[in-house]
Amino acid sequence: MIRIFIVLLLLGIGVTQYQLWAGRASWFRLKELEQTLVAQRAANDRLRLQNEAFAAELYSLENQRDAIEERARWDLTMVKDREVLFRLEGEEAARDRVAASMPDYQQPDIKPGSDPTFEAKKSDLYHAPKHLSAPKARDRRE
Repeated sequence: MIRIFIVLLLLGIGVTQYQLWAGRASWFRLKELEQTLVAQRAANDRLRLQNEAFAAELYSLENQRDAIEERARWDLTMVKDREVLFRLEGEEAARDRVAASMPDYQQPDIKPGSDPTFEAKKSDLYHAPKHLSAPKARDRRE
């Protein structure tokens, strides 16, 4: 009888130790959940600050006429009557604007079977300075 009690006691201790170290409620799982909780709280704080900024902006747009005018001037580049707008761009903004307006040469938007967009001419192939004459074309009889 005592042997059965000792076996059951050891078995209970073994199951408890397994749950403590490797089960669903283990120490390692607890540490992982704590790290996840810290990351989620940081994300919630960031979103809370963003929501407060949006709420402040909404309040100013609803209650202050100057905020509406400022928003229209900044986002929509609106100007009043008899007002001149000067827009200064840095080199990077100008370069980005030019790059955005250029077509994509790696994947052109040409449908199969469409006419060619460029016709090569003899003047495109040969260029000679104005004071020199272009080379003579070969005669087919030669």
